[in-house]
Amino acid sequence: MKLFLIDPLYKHFYKNGMFNLAIDPAFITSVNARNYLLKKGIILDTIDLHPLEKADKIFFLDHQDFSFFNKFNPHLKSCLQKKIPKKKLNLIITECPVIKPETWSPKNHTFYDKIFTWDETIVDNKKYFFYYWVQNIESGKIPNIPFFKKKLLTLINAQKTNYLPNELYSLRIKAIRFFEKKHPSDFDLYGIGWGKPLKIKHIYSALKYKPHKIFSFVKDYFDSLRGFPSYKDQVADKISVLSKYKFSICFENMQGINGYVTEKIFDSFKAHCVPVYLGAKNIDQLVSPNTFIDFCRFANFDDLYRFMTNMDEKTYNQYLSNIDEFLKSTRIKKWGPQSFCQKVYLHEK
Repeated sequence: MKLFLIDPLYKHFYKNGMFNLAIDPAFITSVNARNYLLKKGIILDTIDLHPLEKADKIFFLDHQDFSFFNKFNPHLKSCLQKKIPKKKLNLIITECPVIKPETWSPKNHTFYDKIFTWDETIVDNKKYFFYYWVQNIESGKIPNIPFFKKKLLTLINAQKTNYLPNELYSLRIKAIRFFEKKHPSDFDLYGIGWGKPLKIKHIYSALKYKPHKIFSFVKDYFDSLRGFPSYKDQVADKISVLSKYKFSICFENMQGINGYVTEKIFDSFKAHCVPVYLGAKNIDQLVSPNTFIDFCRFANFDDLYRFMTNMDEKTYNQYLSNIDEFLKSTRIKKWGPQSFCQKVYLHEK
């Protein structure tokens, strides 16, 4: 058996916590990937469970700085101190530059032999290799709620903020405030943190690069104290909640970058909820364009609202049929854990 070690994004995911569904059901993708590798004769454990020298390969999920002051990743530091061969060290870029700017710094890439990314514009198949952001493509039974029984629109996100270029956190807030003011009966907000003051930890990455943005944070902090009248609750079952709405606002954390497609649009697909999407520049090449509403088509939220409310049942159901067709097609497989394992852990072409 070979041994692969992985350094997860957060410390509380150590001791194989990132494979524990009791911590987060969304870890099903990690569990499926781990089970697939086990069938190939490979044990995948978190980096804290074994001596580094025993690993055949080591994978780091993003280049981690653990504080505002750029504290060096202790596990990577140990690898360097123990002179673990560089050919064993790999970086998996998961987050976008808005969330993890340090991950995208060329100087930080020198520590790794191979770097795996969803941004095809930097792929050279020598050091940088492409993969699709892994998704839970096991849709299960898709809810089938009639058109006339669904509410119009929802947004499900945690309350966070960011001030780096091309961030979309602020546009989410604008969407929320627009619908709360003009169409409150047609919009519901869900997620963690809404109605509570913003936390300073949300702008660490921005303050490293743009210290003057502290003034923007102060403004947004006081705005958060107003509360959010559209807020309903946190969600235990995101798919179940989404299924009750015709449309969902699916704005990524960042726009204008290739390949950055997170779980948001796929969760809407699985819930039979038509996503209003903004994010990846090449989204039409990655997901069937007839399955979602491209927010770039609209001049403002007023135009979007008119489009949604004027859509008849036949047109709406065609979107759902297109979604079903996409989820059943061979195109969906490239987003799954098996494809991820083949591209990243096994490095198969």
